[in-house]
Amino acid sequence: MTVIRTFLFAFALGLAAGAQAASTVRLPNWACNASNDRIFRSGLQANEWVPRAPSLGSGGAYPGVQVRTLNLPLGSGTQKIHLYIPPGYNPAYATPLVVTLHGTAGSPANADVYAQDVRNAWQSVAVTRGFIVAAPVANGPNGSWVSGAVGGNNDYTFLAAVMADLRSAYNIDGARTQLWGFSAGGHVAHDLLVNGPVSAYDENHLAAYAVSAGRLFSLACSGDSEAQCQNLLDTQARKLPLYIVLGANDPMTLPPLNAIDDPPRFESAGWVTDDTLGFYLHGGGHEYDAGHFVLVWNLFCRFALSP
Repeated sequence: MTVIRTFLFAFALGLAAGAQAASTVRLPNWACNASNDRIFRSGLQANEWVPRAPSLGSGGAYPGVQVRTLNLPLGSGTQKIHLYIPPGYNPAYATPLVVTLHGTAGSPANADVYAQDVRNAWQSVAVTRGFIVAAPVANGPNGSWVSGAVGGNNDYTFLAAVMADLRSAYNIDGARTQLWGFSAGGHVAHDLLVNGPVSAYDENHLAAYAVSAGRLFSLACSGDSEAQCQNLLDTQARKLPLYIVLGANDPMTLPPLNAIDDPPRFESAGWVTDDTLGFYLHGGGHEYDAGHFVLVWNLFCRFALSP
């Protein structure tokens, strides 16, 4: 069911599809600081290799808040991507990208607002850390994400189009492209990454991902037994670096949904806590905060993708 939709998403990242699966590269500490990254981009520090996969795109407006509009497939109209381009963006250099997926908004109009909200929250980190933020607007009639492998105007094909458009308009670093989702967007993020086929076109085209108030059994493991879900994690070709944020008072965390059990599932499958797996339990409910994104970025910036 998920092979085709994940293929479309990963293919749109535009990285070379070789015979070997991609691998995770740990970056030097300076890669987490935008100003230092600019100093070393010339290659002066040759003993600290940082993979680059520039898309060489051009023509997109920058810097600051931007909006791009895409034509949806099957003549279904248009949809927006809300962007933030950091002040240090230079088309001559490949720039990291964080794609952000908002939660269920209740209506298409609210979905547009929700996408802007997550863009704005991530902007507070991107302005100093030097990455691009992209917040697509979900296409569902309830302001959420429409899944589905084939046919129709589903959001997995839309996300593929988003990635292709951004790589064409901006010089995106495919070695440092990450995905984050909140609530329903977090369910989608888990689904896209956990259910990728074991091939050159799968989760191996992202450097890392994160979920806030997301849950494995809401989509990625929907209909599975505990053993089947665990097997999905156990058999991942690469333990894609992941950060999970949950609220102690969030119904998603508490029984009967029990998203609090997700971090141990990943750890049991080979993710390493405080290394390839980050987890933060905040004191609030079903919400996100820009402060959480500092923690997420501190994991994102430590890893890159090497083909």
